[in-house]
Amino acid sequence: MRRRIAVVFRSLIALTLVCLAVPFAISTARNNTQRLVLDRQSDTEHFAQMAGTALSGERGGLAQELARYQNLYGVRTLVVARDGLVVASSSADRSLGPGMAEQATAALFGERATSGEIVWPWDSRPYVVAIPVFVGGECVGAALTVSPTKELRTRILDQWTVLLLVGVGVIVLAGIMVEPVIRWILRPVRTLHRAATSIAAGELTARAEPCSGPPELRSLAEAFNTMGDTIERLIARQRVFVAHASHQLRTPLAVLHLQLEELGYVHPPAAPGLGICVEEVDRLSRVCEGLLAFGRAESDSVLLCREDVGTVVRERVSAWRSLAARRGVRLERRGEASLTAESSEGMLAQVLDALIDNAIKFSGRGGTVTVHVGDEDGWAEARVVDDGPGLPAEARAKATEPFWRGRDSQNIDGTGLGLTICATLVTRAGGRFDLLEAFPRGLEARVRLRRVAAGGAEAVPAVEGES
Repeated sequence: MRRRIAVVFRSLIALTLVCLAVPFAISTARNNTQRLVLDRQSDTEHFAQMAGTALSGERGGLAQELARYQNLYGVRTLVVARDGLVVASSSADRSLGPGMAEQATAALFGERATSGEIVWPWDSRPYVVAIPVFVGGECVGAALTVSPTKELRTRILDQWTVLLLVGVGVIVLAGIMVEPVIRWILRPVRTLHRAATSIAAGELTARAEPCSGPPELRSLAEAFNTMGDTIERLIARQRVFVAHASHQLRTPLAVLHLQLEELGYVHPPAAPGLGICVEEVDRLSRVCEGLLAFGRAESDSVLLCREDVGTVVRERVSAWRSLAARRGVRLERRGEASLTAESSEGMLAQVLDALIDNAIKFSGRGGTVTVHVGDEDGWAEARVVDDGPGLPAEARAKATEPFWRGRDSQNIDGTGLGLTICATLVTRAGGRFDLLEAFPRGLEARVRLRRVAAGGAEAVPAVEGES
């Protein structure tokens, strides 16, 4: 945005200077030409008066005057009779050069004529001024002055060069001055961006700092801060409600569970109902525990630290291997043996426990769960892949929503909060959490954390065949 604004500002400044400089340059050339025209017209009128007497009599004095004028000013002078013949000239050359015949003809018809309104620096033709010669009210000839324009063109070109240098200097100066103006305009935008990024990362207390800038952007920053206050209050109320409600429900549910277990003997037809009641109470207890965990995941402050992804994965796979074996599931680990990433303390272990637990449950007996560790585009990856039924794309998009459960998993033990908590924990640590389709079948849960160097050491591959 800053670059685009700078381009627009500088383009407008350059366009304005061009619009001002071009007319000024034309005016400069016209003024210089007019001074030459006025000077030459005065001299040509003088020669036209002398030519009136010479054309009717003695011409020797006229020829000497024309020659003296050329020697003094370097301007060729001619007198042309009514028949178009040169009757007097300041030089031996009595011919009418290119562009002179037109002015001479106009003067013979009684009109004053010049070569044009403006002499341009690139036009090397001499400048001709023609004045008619009248005797007794009748035009009997014409007097012409032919002026070289080299000096005039050089003067105009010098003035244009100065104008160009001034214009370039103004553009450069304006370009330098544009930077502070752009910074002043964009300062509120930068503070808004920082605040919005922080809020998106979960730092709900972030606000746009008051600063200078256009009034409209300052007003926008104030409205953003007001919105941030409102969001923070609403989310705080929601978290407090969830935490308090879950906490308040734990004790009654625990008491109810104990009372149901202490009922002892019940009439046989009521025994299945009692079992269902106990199971439902247990399920509600797990939901409460999940809500408390979810609330802590969203509200706890995040302190980032360095964690060895390879080591954590190896520990969690070892911890879950016996349970997986009892359920007839093969649990394997593959990839890097050591890979350091930025994470919050204990977060990766908690996430891996939830993902491995889900993968074992949904793989079923005879299934395989593989935990991969790798480095991808600067991210340290931990991927938990199972060969269970998997989830369609629409279901994967909803799987991280609180309490969402697939139609095929309604009868499988769970609260519907596991993946939600995983996504929240990973995101708050600055990572990425994705659910992908595994091939040829199954589900892949991918955790990406920012890769950091561990004492300058590179990632070390795992020992071949480790599982």
